[in-house]
Amino acid sequence: MDSREKLYVAFPMENGYPHVTPVWFCILDKKLYLRTQDYKMKTRLAKAGKACCTLDEGRRYVEFRGVVIWGRSRVVTDQKLIDRIEKIMRMKYKEQQWRASEMPTWWVQERKYEKRAYIEITPTKISSWDNSRIHRLSAQKAKPRGVSGAHR
Repeated sequence: MDSREKLYVAFPMENGYPHVTPVWFCILDKKLYLRTQDYKMKTRLAKAGKACCTLDEGRRYVEFRGVVIWGRSRVVTDQKLIDRIEKIMRMKYKEQQWRASEMPTWWVQERKYEKRAYIEITPTKISSWDNSRIHRLSAQKAKPRGVSGAHR
């Protein structure tokens, strides 16, 4: 599912409620990386060290599939790692990036002063589901035992 475009990530807040937000992400060396700005709440909350993320897809029950990932979070400071993450993100989201010509001038000017931040999530537990398996399992159970495809 790493081809998905957005991940929902939750960080615990001081009041006990989760702060949930959709983010662009990439997977590198079996870790999740999120790109944001340094002033965003998720950057501050990631420093606490805990995160939970989810990806899902499907419109009907028999199509639903997804994954929940619990992990340790941290803000990345290593410039070589940031460069690797940024390269992957640029390629993955090249069609979704905003273009200055499409945005108001004031908004583009404000973006020039933002500093990016990168959050790493190292999975500690992963849980997944795939309801499309229901039909495959039903087909296997419907076959009579001891019957093969060869006839004598």
